Amino acid sequence: MPQTVPPLSRLPTFGQDGHVQVVVETLKGSPNKYAYAEAHGTFQFKMVLPEGTSFPYDFGMIPSTKGADGDPLDILILLDAPAFPGCLLEARLVGMIEAEQQERDGTWERNDRLIGVAVSPHPRARPRAR
Repeated sequence: MPQTVPPLSRLPTFGQDGHVQVVVETLKGSPNKYAYAEAHGTFQFKMVLPEGTSFPYDFGMIPSTKGADGDPLDILILLDAPAFPGCLLEARLVGMIEAEQQERDGTWERNDRLIGVAVSPHPRARPRAR
């Protein structure tokens, strides 16, 4: 009997090494914001950032969590090069940005962003000096 794969937003929060798991939604350098749409099992275009701005790092969510806004916790992932939407990686938490955002109805809502450094499951082998 085939196993059912859970939606990306319901994957385990932590990996085997205790780091948080992250699902990348929007790539470093992108002027467009995307978000995982669980109802469709895909990524949905949300908006274009103001002209001249882009995401400074990959942006994603921590599965099986819920922030004050009802969505999974947001995280900026410090990584040298962009990953891709839907990429699952592990990150070590290093900080948080306390933030509020204005909703369409004009009210303000808390929407913090965690900051994490991507960790590799297999550290790069360093060349040996001869």
